[in-house]
Amino acid sequence: MAQSVIIKPTDNTAQLKKESHRSNRLNSVKNELESGHMTNWGQLFAIISETKLSIELGISFYAFRRKWQDPGEFTLKDLMRMAALFRVKYDTISKFIWDMIKAKSKSKIFKD
Repeated sequence: MAQSVIIKPTDNTAQLKKESHRSNRLNSVKNELESGHMTNWGQLFAIISETKLSIELGISFYAFRRKWQDPGEFTLKDLMRMAALFRVKYDTISKFIWDMIKAKSKSKIFKD
């Protein structure tokens, strides 16, 4: 007795929705960075979580957490990955990180 095979239709709706959601989040970050409205990590993490961002950047969660808590730990390669991910110029990302370094630092070098 032959068993009947049920062919399920390929439904990529969930995957397409997920990709669209990701694209919208990355676009939001791009727009905020380019306009200069994004000034801290809280604003970034309100749009995309630490976990998702660490995965997107190819950095372990704990290494990423250490880096954003001490922004001076970001490497040139990390900044280049972030710029590519958000589709912004390197200068935009480096300015964002530089502002985070200045905000964290108590050094007189960074005071205006």
